[in-house]
Amino acid sequence: MKKQLFMVLAIMSVLILVSPAALSHSDAKPQHGGVLHSKYDLNFELVREADSISLYVDDHGEPVDTTALTGQIMILAGGTRSEAALIAAGAGKLTATAVHIPDGARVVVSLTDTDKKMMTVRYSF
Repeated sequence: MKKQLFMVLAIMSVLILVSPAALSHSDAKPQHGGVLHSKYDLNFELVREADSISLYVDDHGEPVDTTALTGQIMILAGGTRSEAALIAAGAGKLTATAVHIPDGARVVVSLTDTDKKMMTVRYSF
């Protein structure tokens, strides 16, 4: 009886440690001072800068090869729409220059990988 109880407790402990919540990205925090969204089993952190934006992409803390991605950012603010291309700028980073994201803006980031798989991430500021 004690042996069976011990086995049940051991199995329950393992299941708790390997629960989906423990494996999810929900506990990820922004690493570059931006807004973080987790989607497609990746983290996407959008950072507003004075006249540009940076998008950091990682998979469980490891930078994603952004040279394999093409992308675009669309900003909707104050009744106007602006778009810019996202260009690979190092390990796990894409940038768009001459772009400003004002407070209250809605932003849509669209990325396509070499297999033509499209990823879309939405932000609100």
